[in-house]
Amino acid sequence: MAVLLVAICILSTWPTSAPAQKQAAFKVSAQVVSGWPQTPAAAQSLEWIRDVEVGQASDFLHVLGFERQTTDFGHQIAPVPVRSTAFIRQTSPLEAGAINDLEDYLFAPRAPEPEKASKSDAEAPTSSEESTSEESGDGDSISLWTWRTCGLPLGGFFLAFLNATVMGVSYGFFLGYMGLDSNVMMSVTALMKLPQVLLLPFGMMNDCLPICGQNRKPYFLASWVLCGGALLVMSVWPLPPPYYCQFPDGTYDTLSPPCNPSIHKEKNWYVFPMFILVAGVQMGCVAGEGLLLEYSQREPLMKRGKMKAEFTIVTMAGALASSVVIAFFMNGKEYLGTFDWSLSLNGLMTLCFCISAVLLVVCACCTHEPRKVERPTLKAHLESSWHLVKSKCLSSVLLFAFISQFFSGITTTAGPMVRYQWVQVKVLQQQLFQMSGMFVMMLATAAYKVYFLQSCWRRAILIAIVTVTITDAIPTFLAVFDVVRDQYFYLGEEVVAAVPTTALALVLNLMVIELSEPGQEGLCYGLIGTVMHSSQPVSTAVSNQISSLFTPSLSKPENYAADLPSFRTTVAWSYVLTYTASMLGACALPLIPRQKADAQRRKRDWKSSAVMTGLVLGVPAVCLPYGVLVILLTSQPETACLRWVGGQGCEAHG
Repeated sequence: MAVLLVAICILSTWPTSAPAQKQAAFKVSAQVVSGWPQTPAAAQSLEWIRDVEVGQASDFLHVLGFERQTTDFGHQIAPVPVRSTAFIRQTSPLEAGAINDLEDYLFAPRAPEPEKASKSDAEAPTSSEESTSEESGDGDSISLWTWRTCGLPLGGFFLAFLNATVMGVSYGFFLGYMGLDSNVMMSVTALMKLPQVLLLPFGMMNDCLPICGQNRKPYFLASWVLCGGALLVMSVWPLPPPYYCQFPDGTYDTLSPPCNPSIHKEKNWYVFPMFILVAGVQMGCVAGEGLLLEYSQREPLMKRGKMKAEFTIVTMAGALASSVVIAFFMNGKEYLGTFDWSLSLNGLMTLCFCISAVLLVVCACCTHEPRKVERPTLKAHLESSWHLVKSKCLSSVLLFAFISQFFSGITTTAGPMVRYQWVQVKVLQQQLFQMSGMFVMMLATAAYKVYFLQSCWRRAILIAIVTVTITDAIPTFLAVFDVVRDQYFYLGEEVVAAVPTTALALVLNLMVIELSEPGQEGLCYGLIGTVMHSSQPVSTAVSNQISSLFTPSLSKPENYAADLPSFRTTVAWSYVLTYTASMLGACALPLIPRQKADAQRRKRDWKSSAVMTGLVLGVPAVCLPYGVLVILLTSQPETACLRWVGGQGCEAHG
């Protein structure tokens, strides 16, 4: 027992810079205890040492370059970029997580390979290795590329593909083909993104509500059923003629009366299926990340993280493949492109439906879920969530996430029209610049983690907000006043803005790492992601309501076609209001810690706060239903004219 106490004292004070020696000491201590007589006390001591060894493993993994993996849902926070043109497809949480995870794997230091194990060690595999072999079905290490597991990476690829596709087609289809006013188009886009609020509920369902004894695979398969059903509806529903009349060259005549004004009544057959599609993608992402976590926990220690990197590359490839498909196959002039030919929306949805049907079978046959030793209960999840929300240090970050994203999401309804009518951005160029932005985000992530990891978080976010605002304002005002209306100059801002936007996302993730309790990181990420995304509907609603106060209307394409100097000034003032709102988000910076030391101090000294808890729960609870109600009314032609939802008045409309 004296030897055990000495070992415990040494291990508890061992420098963190010597993880290899610490692991060796654990092994020696375990061997000493295992040599004692097999009494209940000795067995209990041996089990205790093993628990301590597992508890210290995170330090060892950190030195190897692999952070401790946690529960999956919402594990990467992707804030809405602080931009006036927030209506376009933004990097999804899946893509943002992929970029950060891939950068971690590529740029993290690697420890040297361990010395070859002795014969006795080789003949005595550990219990984890035995379980790995048992789960994989053979004696080899578990891999993503076997018949039992290949459904996961294939599913991840096509989930990323579908997510990017449904957001990528909204610009050309809703603004061009259907001829929606910009305020209606922004509401439709916000409605499609609404399932992002369900990160935390989906995660709890995966963890606590098994189906046929399995937690992940049934939800993974259900996601493909949802996606397939939504895609089937959009595939078979007849596509009506476009809203605008077309010139002989295929471009739209926006100055003449529309040829098919009744098409606006048809949009619900696309909006709500797209909503279901995004919900299915979110459910699949949560379940897929959970399966990946369980697979990764069965990797050998020196290779742990390899599967995550492979999955990351696959999901990034899916998003990039979507951009390529939209750029070259949905670039017809009827979808605001430049080609004389393209797939129809029905054709694209039919292609995606066939993919979903095949993937449902593949994932059912080629996805293996390891057996569960224990499952958390829904009550435990709710208690953990309540404990986190009551913590003042975390609730202040939750409140900051809501406030900052609310002000970031306030934009002008002139944004889509400036892009479409004045700058004449085409689908091909937009998708190519978005792909470039993803690569810039990856490089920016690497640079931040190498050179700016210890910088003040408040300063980093403030610089990000100011930088994005300035870089967005320059090409925007030059386009508004007809100084430079070039799509390449205008789209270049998206690539430049990827740098501060990446820094903002990284800082939010770093704060969660510092403030979360061990084992609750995923729950913490899910809470912040849900609170953050719950601000998007209300910010869109407020944007429409504020923009409706400007005269002439910022949503009508005929005002942009006239291009009067007085109207340019009106549009410019709407952008000034947008940029002012973006800067107001910086007023919430005192809610977050300055850096790691300040975060730990808050975590140690700050107690629970009833006021902060009430704000964190009450503000989203009031704002989310209000925002959803407004964007629902705005998306319907019968109620879009109401002034209080952002219309020009039904008396003028009628």
